[in-house]
Amino acid sequence: MNHAACLFDIIQSMVRIKILLILALTANVFLFPQTIFAQVGDNGSFEKASIFFSPRVGSFVEGSTFEVLVIIDTQGESINTVELNLRFDPEKIEIVKPSGDKSIIGVWIDPPSYVNALGTMKLVGVIPNGVNTESGLITSITFKVVAPGDTRLTIDPSSRVVDATFDTGFYTVLPGAPEGPRVFSETHPLSSRWYNNKNPILLWEKDPGVTSFSYELDDKPFTIPDNTSDTEETRFGFENAKDGLNYFHIKALKGNIWGGTTHYLIKIDTIPPVEFKPTYELIPTAVILSRAFISFITTDSLSGIDHYEVSAINKSEDPNISPVYVRAESPYQLPTKLSDNTRVIVRAFDKAGNVRDESMDVEVTSILGFIKNNIGLTGVSTLLLIILFGLMIHYLFGHRVLAIMRRAFKTAQKEEKLQEKQFKEIVSDKDYTKDNIPPET
Repeated sequence: MNHAACLFDIIQSMVRIKILLILALTANVFLFPQTIFAQVGDNGSFEKASIFFSPRVGSFVEGSTFEVLVIIDTQGESINTVELNLRFDPEKIEIVKPSGDKSIIGVWIDPPSYVNALGTMKLVGVIPNGVNTESGLITSITFKVVAPGDTRLTIDPSSRVVDATFDTGFYTVLPGAPEGPRVFSETHPLSSRWYNNKNPILLWEKDPGVTSFSYELDDKPFTIPDNTSDTEETRFGFENAKDGLNYFHIKALKGNIWGGTTHYLIKIDTIPPVEFKPTYELIPTAVILSRAFISFITTDSLSGIDHYEVSAINKSEDPNISPVYVRAESPYQLPTKLSDNTRVIVRAFDKAGNVRDESMDVEVTSILGFIKNNIGLTGVSTLLLIILFGLMIHYLFGHRVLAIMRRAFKTAQKEEKLQEKQFKEIVSDKDYTKDNIPPET
């Protein structure tokens, strides 16, 4: 708390010293007027100090800025107080900033301040010990040019600088060269996109003070139109423009000065993609289902290819039925079952919306198709049943039945051999001849 109190006391002391200094200097000015007023010259006349502007006259372009220096010539005498009230036309010029950093003023009682709405600026300063100069800088002022016309910068008679004469600045504001008009289009609103419309309509803005326009349409990006007025309107339509890149160039005339040029790009493509021939390939693993891959590709020299669409129709159906298209990429597998009446249509779209249609008829040339075309559906069904029955018989007799038969045959052979062996044993034990064969009963 003690440190804060000490700091507060120091600040208060500095403020008091500054106030006392200002009061002392002011008292010196008003109590001893001989330091303010000019002295009598050698010829007996009073020499008056003069305050003038640099530059005193000048021409500046609308929208630009310029600096004016306020300078004093004390005519060989010493002065120590300056109070100035400046006036200007705020409709023509306005102050951006005044500067008192580099000045003969030592202490500012009222630093340079301004009100653009009123067109006024004021400053009050003291020069300790006075100054005797032929070219003393009081302040510098930066102005911005607002509107064309003649204007003046004056020092109000209420200003107090000894018995001085006040100068007047005369300045001419020239119309600034307009920038290129802002251009837009109803038919081609985006310069980055392609359009298939050869009749672009262009519109542009018209700034205050602009009297006419000069424009041109060509295929060069930086053409500058000539200085001949083509129209006072803000809309124009071109007919049958060329395919490719077109550039619309336009500039405005304002106060007999041609402004900058606006370049507006128009992309036109009315040519469809190049003709092409789709191809197809039957899927080997789907012969029975009759499926196929469709291949296609083409080019477009201007906007480029955007996408493809594919449709498959049955030629035997009503031709008034609109086909259904699906977006596709090559190669594309048809989701529908093929027949000899299938027609495939491929559409190629470029980036401007132009379309190229190509079609082809699909011929089912597989084995199944040949049989279907020559035997008929009933024969195909019968053939399939025969093939399936043969496969079944082959499995049964080639594996299970034949194996059982082999085992039964082997068993029969073993039994036959066993019986033959037993019969031989019996014959060896008894001698059966014709003599001892017992008589039949």
